[in-house]
Amino acid sequence: MTQTPQPAKAPMEGDRISPAGLALPDHIAPREQRFFISPRWRVRVYCGEVLVNTHEWVSASTGKLAIAHVRPVGYTDAVTYAVEQVEEG
Repeated sequence: MTQTPQPAKAPMEGDRISPAGLALPDHIAPREQRFFISPRWRVRVYCGEVLVNTHEWVSASTGKLAIAHVRPVGYTDAVTYAVEQVEEG
């Protein structure tokens, strides 16, 4: 007795199909709109020339506020911060 293979489940109407990852329904992440409302920032922490840590997708309205969000992690005053805005893509 052999089992017949079941057909793959069809995507729901309106789903985005991407070979790069899971499909998200349009009501969660519409194609024409951004998924995140506020800007996202990448904050790199340096001690001299050495990269100490990178904080990804920090939500803040400005780069200065993104640094203020990362600063309480416990870094000393010897570190410097480099900020860049991360675009969805």
